[in-house]
Amino acid sequence: MDIRQAIRIEQARLIHRNIPTAVIGGFVVAGLTAAVFSQVMPLDGIAAWLVAAALLSVYRFAAWWKYRARLQTYEAAQRWLREAMIGAAISGVLWGAGFFVVAPADLVDYQLLFVWAVVMMSVAAMFSFSAYYPCFLAFLIPWTVPGVIGMAKHMTVLHWGIALGIPIFATVAARFMFTFSQVFIETLKLRYENVELVDQLTQQKEAAEAANLAKSRFLAVASHDLRQPMHALNLYVGSISALDLSERARALLGNVRQCGEAMDKMFRALLDVSRLDAGTVLAETRAFYIASLLERLRVEFEPQARAKGLQLRVVSCSATVHSDPSLVERILRNLVANAITHTHQGKVLIGCRRMKGRLRVAVYDSGPGIPVEHQAAVFEEFYQVGNPERDRSKGLGLGLAICARLAKLLATPITLQSLPGKGAMFAVDLPRVRKVDGEQVVAHAMPNTWRNDLSGTFIVVVDDEATILDATRVLLETWGCMVVTATSGAEAIERLGTSTRVPDVLVCDYRLRKHEDGIAVIDTLRAEFNEEIPAVLVTGDTGPERIREIEASGLLVLHKPLREEQLRAALSRLAARSPHSGERQSEAARNQNRLGAVGNV
Repeated sequence: MDIRQAIRIEQARLIHRNIPTAVIGGFVVAGLTAAVFSQVMPLDGIAAWLVAAALLSVYRFAAWWKYRARLQTYEAAQRWLREAMIGAAISGVLWGAGFFVVAPADLVDYQLLFVWAVVMMSVAAMFSFSAYYPCFLAFLIPWTVPGVIGMAKHMTVLHWGIALGIPIFATVAARFMFTFSQVFIETLKLRYENVELVDQLTQQKEAAEAANLAKSRFLAVASHDLRQPMHALNLYVGSISALDLSERARALLGNVRQCGEAMDKMFRALLDVSRLDAGTVLAETRAFYIASLLERLRVEFEPQARAKGLQLRVVSCSATVHSDPSLVERILRNLVANAITHTHQGKVLIGCRRMKGRLRVAVYDSGPGIPVEHQAAVFEEFYQVGNPERDRSKGLGLGLAICARLAKLLATPITLQSLPGKGAMFAVDLPRVRKVDGEQVVAHAMPNTWRNDLSGTFIVVVDDEATILDATRVLLETWGCMVVTATSGAEAIERLGTSTRVPDVLVCDYRLRKHEDGIAVIDTLRAEFNEEIPAVLVTGDTGPERIREIEASGLLVLHKPLREEQLRAALSRLAARSPHSGERQSEAARNQNRLGAVGNV
């Protein structure tokens, strides 16, 4: 349906809505007119005119009732408007005939009264038929011509004046109604154009969202598939690094490790974006000292700045702010890393400025600066100014996109001020609070560390990738662990059938074959031993829906690809929670031989 047809349907609906009031009001006026003029005119003519008015009212009501629920199509609207025009025309003819049947020939006051009644009916018709101009003309013209003739035939100056006034009134009324009708149609046209535009925008938005979802799914699948060999590669590299190698071999291994770390950074940045889009990152706000956070930034980035010949200056601040310290640190770490990456000489400054109720933490650099036309785009994924060749040494173009998402999560604006050749300033504004007596203000502590000795730890690894199982086994055995590997939950239970010892830690991949998932496998193994065995879920999924499902499990989650130090830290922490951690050293030698018979995949 086009806009013209939609407008016609709306006109028909409005005319239809007004008909009951117009018909009843018209018949009431006709009845009052007949009652008044019956005192001076023959009753047979008055009665015939009134009966005709009654029949017309019945006809118009019948037509109105016929179309009361049918004005849904353009064709029905056209038919109804024709019916309405016929009724309006007959009404105009009826009032025009009244100049000869109802109005007395020799009583000027009664004649003027009838003219006034017809004019008032015309004014009422302007409201009733305002939506459709032809309907108004169908009523106006049939009474105007008889009215002029009926007044002019008396051949007096007064009647000639009335006869002249009738077409003047009709012309003014017609002109006014034409203007109103055009405005009404234009208003409807704009309305439907806006509706159509909104529909188009909605469709485009839905298409864009579908394309974005398809892109996210593609990235999630591609990322998962690429993470598997990268994960195995990192574990193999970790195992090789423990061997006695020549200097040249260690140098080559260092190059391999650097390549793996570059891939790790990309995968982790993609994972951060996916997690933020999934809404699985929640802000836990509290009051904390900004000074401890600034000091950690100085310790972490000072060596990197010095290696590039840059001066890193951190101005300490004693202010207390209220936000999520972990998320604020991630924002500032990305901003500082971005500043060091893009600054080739000069310095990077981290400082704070107290503002009304806020603390602005800013990162200044003496880099090349960012042109104004690029400043909004730098917060988009993979957008980098001056890096068309996609040089990895200049970053991936995800750091500022992650900052923008984290800032939105914290409802904290990020300010960017920069001019080409003048460096850049990125700042985040944090709510500032005063420390009051009794209020607990915490410094953001570094993560707890655990004993790294994993000798004798009994670990079960479940993964459907043979290379990952082998790489994990080799690495864990290098650390002195006792390992059982399996490709499914059922196989793990089967392999553990000859062991009397409860595993210290479970390491399980999330996505397994035959629609089995790691959460169910962990639950099954815990039920088998009737113990809450410490477990870690390892996954290469980055899709928002999968991330929400994984993190809802409450398990410790590690994302592929892992570096050996990450795996070791997680296993050390979990092994310390194992109820059998005190037995593992004494059991190590005794179980080693027995587990050798169990076999590994």
